[in-house]
Amino acid sequence: MTLAFALVMVGPARAARPLLDSGKWDAYFALFARDSQVPWKRMTVRLDTYSGAPVEFAAYEVDPADVLVAGAGARPRAIDTAHRTPVARWRFMPPPGQAFESNDVEVPLANREGFYVIEARRGAAVQQVWLNLSRIGLLTKEAPGGIALYATDLGTGRALAGMRITYLVGRSFVYGKTDAQGIAHTPFGVRPRFALAEWGRSKAFVAFVPTSPIPNAVVGVRLDRSVVRAGDRVRAIGFVRRRVGNAMRPGSGEAKIAVVARGKTLASEVAKLDGAGAFTGNLAIPADAPAGDVAVLASASGATGGVALHIDGIANAVLTVAAACGANCPPDAALPLVITARRNGVPLANADVRVRVVRTPHVLAPGTSPDTPQWATTTIVDRTQRTDDLGLAHVMLPAPTDGLASTYGIEIASGASTATASVVTPTAKIALDVRPERAQLDLGEASTVVVQGFDALDGAPAAGLIVHVHLVHGPNSIDQTLTLDTHGRGSVVFRGLVPGTSLVTADADVDGKRAFDVSAVSAVPSALSGNVSQRSNEISMAFNSTRYRVGERLTVNAALAGAIGNAFVTLEGARPFATQTVGVQAGRASATLTVPETVGDTYVGVAFVRDGAVYYATRRIVVDGPGHPRATALSADKTAYAPGSIAHIRIADNGLHGGATIAVRLADGIPSRSASFVDAPDILAATGTTSQNPASDDPAWHAWVAPARSTASDIFGFDRPHPVTLPDAALVVAAPQALVWRVERTQHEHVDVPLPNEPGKYVLSVLKIADDGDVGAATLSLVVQ
Repeated sequence: MTLAFALVMVGPARAARPLLDSGKWDAYFALFARDSQVPWKRMTVRLDTYSGAPVEFAAYEVDPADVLVAGAGARPRAIDTAHRTPVARWRFMPPPGQAFESNDVEVPLANREGFYVIEARRGAAVQQVWLNLSRIGLLTKEAPGGIALYATDLGTGRALAGMRITYLVGRSFVYGKTDAQGIAHTPFGVRPRFALAEWGRSKAFVAFVPTSPIPNAVVGVRLDRSVVRAGDRVRAIGFVRRRVGNAMRPGSGEAKIAVVARGKTLASEVAKLDGAGAFTGNLAIPADAPAGDVAVLASASGATGGVALHIDGIANAVLTVAAACGANCPPDAALPLVITARRNGVPLANADVRVRVVRTPHVLAPGTSPDTPQWATTTIVDRTQRTDDLGLAHVMLPAPTDGLASTYGIEIASGASTATASVVTPTAKIALDVRPERAQLDLGEASTVVVQGFDALDGAPAAGLIVHVHLVHGPNSIDQTLTLDTHGRGSVVFRGLVPGTSLVTADADVDGKRAFDVSAVSAVPSALSGNVSQRSNEISMAFNSTRYRVGERLTVNAALAGAIGNAFVTLEGARPFATQTVGVQAGRASATLTVPETVGDTYVGVAFVRDGAVYYATRRIVVDGPGHPRATALSADKTAYAPGSIAHIRIADNGLHGGATIAVRLADGIPSRSASFVDAPDILAATGTTSQNPASDDPAWHAWVAPARSTASDIFGFDRPHPVTLPDAALVVAAPQALVWRVERTQHEHVDVPLPNEPGKYVLSVLKIADDGDVGAATLSLVVQ
């Protein structure tokens, strides 16, 4: 009844439709169907209604070509049923009265295979939806270097050998068949838009998604800090990689570096690439540079990379802002801020300073993009403060009442002068980031929730941490537990979401303190996400090694309880490198593959059949080969150091030998945005494979179409637009000082770092750019006491 009331109230608010009388609600309904259903199970369509008037149904067997339109997301066509004979007719009675109801309507086509159109009719109001009853399971692997399809019988789990496939390429048809393993590869150079598979009376189809081409070159660039004051200098480190065959190798020649604001170049420099394809720059920011974000761009070998740099203006004053409690601010207490204003080194009294503070109840994960919305972000202060005779102003931020960790983004301005800062108050040494893959789902869809754990100070992954994840809606709670992998990541899948918004929480015990994070996911009846391919977290995979070199043999042992028939195993990346079908015994399968030389990340994929559905999962493997992100870690010779001493740091990257260029930075805080080394190697991992699984255990839904002369109206025409939380750039602007910045050539696996004379906690970051094309990065916290 609550939703019904909302529908009535929203209509007049939009002033687009009048409030309807009771008789007209009969024309408002909506029909939906799953993309695939097996003929031996109970089959239904979903009918959403707002009145109890009966609905007449009819089913027509048709050719898919009469309904489907090629292209991802293309809306199907309605058919003219005037001269067609239905294979079944039936009537459905929604619950009486006028209230929103979502009804499961059973379709009387048991044990039939084929492609049907289901028509729902209330007088002249008519809607149609297609229904595919098929025993074919079709899984695709789509990459820039080619497409592979796997066909399986959803009843037996056996691969379908010799199955006919029709590809739509441009405006022409190309025909093919699956091989003895049920696998088909599209011909070299052919990029179809659509494929139709046929086995007896069963059909399966897929619209291929666009994929980005494999780049010929990539450029990465990072800065010594992400915030600089006008008139200062900013230092840059970067690398260039060119594609040579199937690998990314160091570039040669020169790189042009430029600081660009609103189409105007503020500073530029040309740097020579060294033996690792690395370059450095030292750019002077003009004193009259405008405050705000600018771009630092690096171009070489026909490619361009870039990062954002925030400039604080110094037009009429030099401003600073910092937390009075320094780096040890408690998460549950008020936060005192101290603002200073000086002109020509002299305190500036009676200056009006606008203070804006944004709080998000999270510790932001390393490499967080400024374009990423943060749940529950709130502006907590936006006011003007006046400096005293000493050029000081004080602002007290209220203590949080939610018990969560905080990240505060702080911006101050006086005229054209600005300053920025970021303060993080974690609840434990380890922080968690919990995030649904999609914040809004259709009713009945499963929610995949990704959890990342990391050191709150230096961002290092919290490998092996046990995390409890909860989905909470009112008094209802679904609980799961996971263990974070070597990258500090893990995921769970929640099914049976209650309509409305549910909270998703993640918590872990860390040395007696609670690491905690929260987000939200909504299930609404009008989301209808379309073709979404969901991985299964029920498939387990075990490998014979934690990392591999090119040419080594990889063995994967995979399992899914209840799986039957065959399993489809792939080694995938810029293309499907290896595909094979293996037998399943007691829900387990094993395969051995050779690790290839490739551009981008490499994954192992496994697909099983269970209970009439295809389940698949992918796992990234660590490849130590030319042009790959290099898994790297740092270790120190001591747990704490005396002021002014030397830290001896070991760079652990699985024995990478040969020359390299390294950038070493010691800062008084965790770097953000363009200064973060941690995600710099990821530029080499951009190219990969996309999977589509129309026969998943949770198939996507598609919506109705109205035939000509139908008077049916969309029941969701009154829905309010769903609110979108916009990102706030202030959250990811942090300005730690680079106390040590050094770029050097080396052939060693260790580096010595001089430490400050002041006690405190410092963050060491190392970016290693290897001569063979690998790039690795890691961070480590160091204590001086």
